[in-house]
Amino acid sequence: MKKRVWGIVMAGLLLMGCQNMGNEQIQTTQAQSTQTQPDQSDFGEEQENGQQLKNGDHISLSLGSQVSIDAVVEMSDKNWNGIEKCTAKMDGFQGEKIFEELFGKIPEDGVKKEEGYEGTPAFNYFYEGTLGEKLRNQNGTIRVSSGLDLETEEGKKIYSNLPVEYISAGNGEGIMIYGGEQEVTLENEEDLIAQCQQFIEQVGGWEQASLTDAYGFSCEQMEQQQEASIQAEENGELLKPQEIEEYEWSEADNCKLLFFQSYLNGIPVLCNEVNRQDELFIPATKIRAVITKEGIEYLSADGHFAVQGKETISPAGKDTVMETLKNKFDLTSADPVTLDRMKLIYYPVTTGRDEDGFLTCDMIPAWQFRYVVEDISMYVYINAADGSEIVG
Repeated sequence: MKKRVWGIVMAGLLLMGCQNMGNEQIQTTQAQSTQTQPDQSDFGEEQENGQQLKNGDHISLSLGSQVSIDAVVEMSDKNWNGIEKCTAKMDGFQGEKIFEELFGKIPEDGVKKEEGYEGTPAFNYFYEGTLGEKLRNQNGTIRVSSGLDLETEEGKKIYSNLPVEYISAGNGEGIMIYGGEQEVTLENEEDLIAQCQQFIEQVGGWEQASLTDAYGFSCEQMEQQQEASIQAEENGELLKPQEIEEYEWSEADNCKLLFFQSYLNGIPVLCNEVNRQDELFIPATKIRAVITKEGIEYLSADGHFAVQGKETISPAGKDTVMETLKNKFDLTSADPVTLDRMKLIYYPVTTGRDEDGFLTCDMIPAWQFRYVVEDISMYVYINAADGSEIVG
């Protein structure tokens, strides 16, 4: 199945809000503790130290009649005064390290090695053969360059027949599942996901990876998708004619499609599409994996960063951040929305290339706010250092 990215123009979704700001009421509590509700009518009237945020704080705030926030603060284990801005480069993946992790050495047979081009690692690798004990000695392929792609034969079978479309819409994205998502649970699923996460961290060389989304697919769904692809090919409906492989399907093919977010310097890195009007490229870390009851079958990853320098920032207080959100949504009106996520991330802003051609970035600590419109997750980014909206 050909995976298409939909460019959807959604004017009016990128800026939403309302006029006539009412009396605001801010509620900040520590998760799993008794909630308190300060008596206040203005952002500036807060208790001592109320400007600082910590992981687990609950923010409940009305921005008039149309927009509200009801979110739990996510900021990993970072102390308020320990948040750092970083400079980093996109260094890609090192084939030697990945093969060392999987096989203990670079395999003698089945490996193609080519010199990398500007902005990629020194060497690019392609391998076809047995994938080692960590992947249960299955046959498959590995590609290593600026991205990392790994699939077993089972992974190729599954991923090529997942009934999904990936949707991109401005500062938002979503996933469409043909026939709807099904309740598919794998035996020992929690352990399988934990093993997949550990595999990603070790093979990809990330300090940490955390699960963000998971979708289940049954063998019946994938068999139907395979039949639809064959029919489309026979009817000449495919953009590029291709031979569709036919597979036999069973419950052993039931799977989970997993999405992970990587960490840098203790903070998760942007993993969502950003399409700016100024066309500045904003790189994101994308990590997708597929697991069956046997373990990991497929891995695709892009956006590996290496820290070059650090600088501690003085974060803008909560009032400043909330005021920026208020001003953003105050000028327009739309259907009611609720911001349901407030997460501290690194927002990479490209600054150029280094002497080896690698992209360099300022990793800006930013608050990522989310709201959902017709199954598409839309995002707003606020610079954690000065409280301004990051736009472009």
